[in-house]
Amino acid sequence: MFRSEKCRIIMHMVHALLFAAAAALAPSQIATVISNAEKAFHDYVFPDVAAQTVAMLQRNVQRYEALSDPHAFVAAVNTDLRAATHDKHVHVFYPFEPQQFASNNSPAAEAARHQGEVLSNFGFDGVRRLPGNVGYLAFSYFSQDVGVAQAIQAAMAFLANTDALIIDLRHNGGGSPTAAETLEAYFFTHQQPITSIVWRDPKTGKITERQQYTAATVPGPLYVNKPIYLLTSGHTFSCAEQFTYDLHNLKRVRIIGETTGGGANPGEFHDIGLQFAIFIPDGRAYSPITKTNWESTGIAPDVSVPAAQALERGYVTTLHAVQAHETNKDVLDEVKQALADPSKALTP
Repeated sequence: MFRSEKCRIIMHMVHALLFAAAAALAPSQIATVISNAEKAFHDYVFPDVAAQTVAMLQRNVQRYEALSDPHAFVAAVNTDLRAATHDKHVHVFYPFEPQQFASNNSPAAEAARHQGEVLSNFGFDGVRRLPGNVGYLAFSYFSQDVGVAQAIQAAMAFLANTDALIIDLRHNGGGSPTAAETLEAYFFTHQQPITSIVWRDPKTGKITERQQYTAATVPGPLYVNKPIYLLTSGHTFSCAEQFTYDLHNLKRVRIIGETTGGGANPGEFHDIGLQFAIFIPDGRAYSPITKTNWESTGIAPDVSVPAAQALERGYVTTLHAVQAHETNKDVLDEVKQALADPSKALTP
């Protein structure tokens, strides 16, 4: 997803699942949740699919009402939603607390969200200089908090003097396109058109397209004329896929790892009651270069390896790239030693 910080939300829900006992659902409660889900589909970007999906939900209400366990109920509904929509963003979540909704702009909710961002370092998990003067950047989501700009600036300042860069998106589930636009801007000398978003207004049915661009300016030194490798997995999803798609289409990166998850339709969470929420896309991604997107298919890597092997494979590839252009003897010695035992070189 693009406009919501999916990874942080999902991690919160995983903890809730582990530590909270789920209350049994009455049939009337399930009927209410399904009814609210049907109403949420009014905003879906594909109205014909929405109508078919609502009809499917109505046909299956009695079967759902027999599932008093909330987790069993969610599993059944999500299986049906995937089959009906073929849209990997359409998903029911449980438990989902009210303060997690982006539309909840109360001071307390805003403060709680910001504090969560600070504690998670705005999604940035690792910034390193690896032996051989290779930069490494790993983050688990694209934060929509205003503080992410400072985190990106600090990371790119740290990496500025490396000869090549590995960006690890294997565990990145998406987030805000604003953060993606900011980070992508460091890799070009001029502003670039990237994936646009086609929106459907649910009130009027009007379709509009918003062309997105890399940020016009960024603080600090740019990271240009240096090779960049992206590590991906089947968990690389949504905005992380847009980031990958943008940079690959602009021939700025090579991808190493697995085909990505295949979710290209941005949207919002809808509260459907009793701590259930459903994510409904009200837009679809559209590349000005490919004239399509990565929905359902995902993005295939240039070098296909299992995700668990992608870092070492990417590191070796990057070391060879540095070796081909570097003239500093000390760095070349580091490269030689790292190539002799890349696993050891990667160990902090």
